[in-house]
Parts: sequence; C-alpha cells; structure tokens
Amino acid sequence: MNWDLVTPGETEEDRALNAKYAISIAKKLGATIFMVWEDVEQVNQKMILIFAASIYDIKQQINAEKA
Repeated sequence: MNWDLVTPGETEEDRALNAKYAISIAKKLGATIFMVWEDVEQVNQKMILIFAASIYDIKQQINAEKA
C-alpha cells in the first residue's frame, strides 16, 4: 500500500479516490469483491462488512500458507 496515494478524504473526490484505491488493493491481494466504490463512499454497511470479511479471509489464507 502506498500511503502517498491516500487522501485526507475531505472532499467527495478524495473519498471516491480512497474508496477506489482500497478496492483495487483488495483485488490485487486476491479478494473477491462484490461492491463498487460508491458503496464505500455512501457507507453501505452490508457491503462494507462483506468487503472487510473478504480481506480478513485473504489474511487467514496468507497465515495458513505460512504455517
């Protein structure tokens, strides 16, 4: 993750860029994504929960491969 690409999120454009970046990072990690960046920006709780669970699953898979 490149923290230089993360914006403060003070404007709608900043929030959209942050949401798109978070989704792109999750895709690169191999997560299955069922949402669009608007779900993050509009705080769609169910979709954000699924997103977080998908990232958690990737973390668990990585940990299992190390063991």
